[in-house]
Amino acid sequence: MKTKIAGLLALVPLTVFAGEPKSLYDGYSYFSVGVQNTKYEENMVLSSGQSVHSSAKATSPVYISGSLIRINDKFDFSMDLLSTLLPTETDEAWYLNGVFTQQNKFDATITNMQFYGHYKFTDNHRIVFGPTYALNSFKRYTFKDANGNPILDSSTGAKLGLIEERVANLRLAVGYWYESAPHGVPQQLRYRFNATVGQTIWTQASNTGFEKVTFDSIHSYELQSSAYAGYTVFEGLEIGAFVGYSRQEKTSTDVAADGHTKWPKNTLTLLQGGISFVWNFSK
Repeated sequence: MKTKIAGLLALVPLTVFAGEPKSLYDGYSYFSVGVQNTKYEENMVLSSGQSVHSSAKATSPVYISGSLIRINDKFDFSMDLLSTLLPTETDEAWYLNGVFTQQNKFDATITNMQFYGHYKFTDNHRIVFGPTYALNSFKRYTFKDANGNPILDSSTGAKLGLIEERVANLRLAVGYWYESAPHGVPQQLRYRFNATVGQTIWTQASNTGFEKVTFDSIHSYELQSSAYAGYTVFEGLEIGAFVGYSRQEKTSTDVAADGHTKWPKNTLTLLQGGISFVWNFSK
């Protein structure tokens, strides 16, 4: 009897090890394609006390790629890149004290990079932290007044040309990340969700309409979340769908060193959705 008990006990560690899911939580790479709805708004109060508001909306194709790298039982690392593939031309409307005053053509190219360390309470539940870098380009052209007439340069009488605003932000972010199951397990649905908040620590903004004027305000933040659901089509490869949301908000109007050029409060809201391909063929 003692021999039989000893034999059963000897099998226990092997059984536990064989069923241990942590060994299945390997890293993976992915790329996603879809559409991105962009909404950009600016708000400012002029020295005269009048309020200015602008708004533009567009839907453009978007590309997202990245990977998750397993380091050990407690830490992982992920990196992600998002970029507008081809910005869609849209109209931007401007209002003075709520009254429509002018409009122009507008397009936005959005680029975002994220580098997160993962602290794993379990393989499913993680706290993520790390830097994010965003470079946004807003182009404005074909300026017209409320009656549809071209707006002319006051000094030359020529039509106003292309004006580009470029904004680079470096933020530190922290948040929550959930992985429902190991990647690539046959006949299995897998889910992922994350939500983060990022505080700006460095900014550089410039506008071709104002020569030699730059802004460095860090009065901005970003809220971001995404979700994914995928199914293993064969070992190592998943196909799924994703949705994403982010809100980048600048909370103050800033004045340049020249004393009169202003960079207004603004909000950039992004909604994404599309299809994802996730793989790891090294297993």
